[in-house]
Amino acid sequence: MMTVRQQVRTLFAYAAPILLGLVVGVAGLAPWVVMAPLNARICPDIPWAAAATLLYLILYLAWLNGAGPPRRWKAARHYRLRLWRHGSAGWSKEGIGVTLSLMGAIGMLTIMWIIMGAPERPPDLSPYPTTAYLVSVVVMTALVAGVTEEAAYRGYMQRGLERFGGGIAITVSALVFALAHGVHGFQTLVLLGPGIFLAGLVYGALARHTGSILPGMLMHFLGDLAFIYFGLLGGDWRLLVVS
Repeated sequence: MMTVRQQVRTLFAYAAPILLGLVVGVAGLAPWVVMAPLNARICPDIPWAAAATLLYLILYLAWLNGAGPPRRWKAARHYRLRLWRHGSAGWSKEGIGVTLSLMGAIGMLTIMWIIMGAPERPPDLSPYPTTAYLVSVVVMTALVAGVTEEAAYRGYMQRGLERFGGGIAITVSALVFALAHGVHGFQTLVLLGPGIFLAGLVYGALARHTGSILPGMLMHFLGDLAFIYFGLLGGDWRLLVVS
């Protein structure tokens, strides 16, 4: 039977990578969340917030992967992010079929997400003053979510939890991933939470199988982009044009 000290250590061992992953996620999302509304009021004809956020994402991803100070954490940051691992079984002749199957499963879940989560009517786009700004919001919202959430949940969080086993790491990170979507409201969490949890499991399995979060980033970006365009906007490109 574990002592109190051992229980505290075990709890901390689980909590530390979860909290670290959440911090990575917030730090990745914050610049876009702050700058996008400002861009609507300041020079909306120029999508400067999207350009600045893209540059930030590149630098942030490089830092998470081990670039920059502190040098003594370089190896740990590179290991946690799991941006790419050469020689992974997921890219072997035998493993490529599983990789494609997992990516296909994400595609099917995205279609279900679009069908279940689409509103009855398009959202009010009056706060978006120009076409350039509106298009930048659609693309960058999907890109920021895809890059940041994969780095946070399938990178730093899941990687840190894998000391307890691959299955536990995938399940816990997927659960936190689903619960984090509660920021969009309780109704969203109830309606889409189970599907997001299932998607998190598949994203986690894909990252572990391929040794890389890049395939998940691509699928996540495309999935969010498809949901915004086909789900929220009903596939009507004219809604992106501000006259």
